[in-house]
Amino acid sequence: MSENTVIKKHIIFSKPMGPIIFVLIFVIVLTALTYMIRPAGDTKTRFMGFYAEPKNSLDVVMIGSSPTYSSCVMPQLYGEYGIRSYPLASNVQRPAAGRFLVREAEKTQSPKLYMFEMRMYTGAEDSLTINMGYTREVTDNMKYSFNRISAINCLVHPNVNSDDRKRYTYYFDIFKYHSNWISLINKSQFMSLTYTSPDPCKGYKITDKVGPIETPEEWDNASPATLDPYQESALNDLLDQMDSLDTDALFYLAPYNMPAEDAGKFTHIKETVESRGYTWLDMNRYYDEIGIDFARDFSDYGIHTNAAGAEKCTVFLGNYLKAHYDLPDHRTDPVKDASWENAYTEWQKEYEEALITIDRRIEEKDYFVLEE
Repeated sequence: MSENTVIKKHIIFSKPMGPIIFVLIFVIVLTALTYMIRPAGDTKTRFMGFYAEPKNSLDVVMIGSSPTYSSCVMPQLYGEYGIRSYPLASNVQRPAAGRFLVREAEKTQSPKLYMFEMRMYTGAEDSLTINMGYTREVTDNMKYSFNRISAINCLVHPNVNSDDRKRYTYYFDIFKYHSNWISLINKSQFMSLTYTSPDPCKGYKITDKVGPIETPEEWDNASPATLDPYQESALNDLLDQMDSLDTDALFYLAPYNMPAEDAGKFTHIKETVESRGYTWLDMNRYYDEIGIDFARDFSDYGIHTNAAGAEKCTVFLGNYLKAHYDLPDHRTDPVKDASWENAYTEWQKEYEEALITIDRRIEEKDYFVLEE
């Protein structure tokens, strides 16, 4: 083969590579910039922390709304029971997001157990889509992937016509946050370059706020009530997703001031979940065992537990998980993960400080003010 022929072939094969390489570089840079200018916050920190956990290192993955990370202390669950758990949770998480978050978790983890906090399943779809920030808390905190696209296609209804809700701003959320460039002066934003950054709290968010109420009524033996059609579909889709995996699932409710109209819906959820072979745990049936005190243990009037209530709930959950599931005790590992050890030590310190503040707030009647 002549030298000229070799040169010609090199030119023929190299010509298409220039545009391809340019496109690849553009996509990589655009993705990194998108991650960096996504607004900072607890959910972003939590999701980046999940992506940073070593592959196949988690025993339990928790999915759900804010009660998921406010009522269970992941560092405590490790420090006192040896269980490594992590919440893929967001504020007012829409039920339909559940199966996509399971798929996202399965990319890097093979947990022995998934836990689903079910409070949002009693909501009406209309109320959950009024503020599309509830959707973005999930989609804008997932890494770019085909699974993320599928989640957007499911969660962003095509009949929503508001300019603020156009799908392209979900697929490419840089269009939503393009004016957030100024945030790049904050060095912490560069930690999200690959959307992978360890969360020292392991997804937990501690609070020392207090919002007391009287102990609510326990709604026993409520007759089954129908769910919103979207939530019914989301529940069955999630159960189908779990059926496809070689792992177990626990569907549960964290303690809260349950409205009477929700009790029948949870009866229906319980029956549906158990008919598919999964376990239902309503922690509102165990106030005495948990030792929950609605006058002290909630930050916002029976909605979310504060540091005192979360500690009690974690003890209850830790004992329940150890009694019902074959989960390892990583405290006996020959080589311990320093990040979990440090998380437990730091939580102990913050917990003791929070208890002092909680008691002071109660004494001074310095109660949490709900926003209108």
